[in-house]
Amino acid sequence: MSESNDFDDWSPQGPVEELAESSCWVLLESSSVGRLAVSSYGQPQIFPVDFYARRPDILFRTSAGTKLRELTANGHVAFEVDHVGEGDSWSIVINGFARVVNDPAEVAIADRAPLPSWVPTAPYVYVRITPSAIRGRRFVRTLFAPRTGA
Repeated sequence: MSESNDFDDWSPQGPVEELAESSCWVLLESSSVGRLAVSSYGQPQIFPVDFYARRPDILFRTSAGTKLRELTANGHVAFEVDHVGEGDSWSIVINGFARVVNDPAEVAIADRAPLPSWVPTAPYVYVRITPSAIRGRRFVRTLFAPRTGA
């Protein structure tokens, strides 16, 4: 993962700003709902999760079910967080490794994390995602259409 500065690019929809890793973390730390992608029986599956981000990882809790079973069998996951605002939007995609938090000391730390409770689950387990790659983009939400002659 690199620590570069943000830089601008252009697309037909408008300016696109590629975000530096540090900028991605600032945005992640201000968010609480994302999507976890796992592979289930050879097919991609996406699950909404509420999470807590603090560099260097992402923490969420879940209960027994498809996402826990699949990330336990194959910890390679993708995680996405998006924001749509009036003037701009952004999207961050993380590729990384997810693991169940089992160590009692780590569980005690996770118990103190300010995890949101979008969907309360009980009993639950904590899962930590350690990123191997982070890519973020900011989009200006203005449509740049060519003028047509009259």
